[in-house]
Amino acid sequence: METFLILNGIEIDASIDEQEQVILRLAAGQLERESFTEWLKKHIKPV
Repeated sequence: METFLILNGIEIDASIDEQEQVILRLAAGQLERESFTEWLKKHIKPV
């Protein structure tokens, strides 16, 4: 996902630790897709 974003001129604006925690919660089923989408929208910026 990060590679796709970077290739399209966008990067995630969050610490590596925060990104890792979000992805782990998503993978464990502790974070719904809609919540992840909202988090991502709040944490992206143009390169």
